[in-house]
Amino acid sequence: MSILPHRISDAAFAALASGGGGAPAMNELRAAQFSRHLMLLRGVVEAFPEARVAAEAFAVLAGLQRDAPDAVEAVLRYPAVGAWAAGCLRGTADPARLTAVTLAAACLAGRECTLPVSSHRGWVTLPSVGGFPATGDFELTVGPGGVRADGRPVEGWRPLARIGARGYSVTVDDLDPHRWPDEGVDLPRLDEPERAAWQTRLGEAWDVLTERHWTVRDEVAATVSVLTPLGAPGDRPQSESSREAFGAIALSAPPDGVSLAETFAHETQHVKLYALMDVVPLTLPDAGDLYYAPWRPDPRPARGLLNGAYAYLGVTGFWRRERATGHPRAEFEFAQWRSAAYEATQALLAGRGLTDEGRRFTEGMARTLGTWAGEPVGAAALDEARRAQSRRRRAWEERNEMSSRVAEGRSPY
Repeated sequence: MSILPHRISDAAFAALASGGGGAPAMNELRAAQFSRHLMLLRGVVEAFPEARVAAEAFAVLAGLQRDAPDAVEAVLRYPAVGAWAAGCLRGTADPARLTAVTLAAACLAGRECTLPVSSHRGWVTLPSVGGFPATGDFELTVGPGGVRADGRPVEGWRPLARIGARGYSVTVDDLDPHRWPDEGVDLPRLDEPERAAWQTRLGEAWDVLTERHWTVRDEVAATVSVLTPLGAPGDRPQSESSREAFGAIALSAPPDGVSLAETFAHETQHVKLYALMDVVPLTLPDAGDLYYAPWRPDPRPARGLLNGAYAYLGVTGFWRRERATGHPRAEFEFAQWRSAAYEATQALLAGRGLTDEGRRFTEGMARTLGTWAGEPVGAAALDEARRAQSRRRRAWEERNEMSSRVAEGRSPY
């Protein structure tokens, strides 16, 4: 399994800095991320020589890679595999799960393979494939004859759902124990009606992206391979991205197609930036400087502010294009986020947290947002956006002044 060095071309870097990139830039990022997954996998095997079952599974996987490279690559690219491997190297995941990774590749290749597996929270799962409810340790066999545990056909096998629209398909992963690196979030499982609802929303969202947001559509198609359902603690939809799960977006049930399309525009920006920063360092080591982020209640370091500003550059572009539809939120959303994201770029450029490449990248963001700042917006929407910004800033200042007083042992009142 060869690992190649990677660089991002100047054209892709400039396109990404402007807020876009399209499929060509995504392909460069995907190639780099695949090499990263290979490095993580090699790191797991080398870091845990005592895990003999992992070494055995790796040897089988290497044999499969020679005979069925596409199946092995599909599994190794899977976001949960990257998250698991990173967790192993942090000491929070079990290297023996490499057996499940190998079995998944054998299953996709249609090759018979038997390796030991263990259940996790009442399920045995194969990444990117599916799983079955069970508790304990098993000798699991996959192949043309199906899936067998200790020689017997498994009961309750459940493949991972796939949903699609207009040639784009994505896995809905509500099974894999490493489907999301954040242990603190609610990860529900979906029933059949819920999966059907996600299919409907994806079709609606894809129509929105196809009609008005072609670059976002192409980036999603090239990059986002997994949706992970989240529980929504409130009325507002929730979504997240993770540096350790490239290609995955975690989100609560989308209420409508426009909301899901906006989530794609938002979270794909995070996915792009995380992948870029694995190749090109954009921020310096944290020196303790903190910044106001209009979209967060807490002060953010330069890395966090850059991440948020890039996401809201994407959100701003989304609502800029949606204005043509007369959507009732479009003018307001465009006005508030173009100003907020531009303000964040100026804070970053005035600070000391960026590398030279980070400054070039942020200047590219600022140029795009500066151009949009000259576009006319209705007076009512502009006034509403300014009032919302002022309220957020006052609330942030009051909250963080209180936090500072509490931290210093003083009364906040």
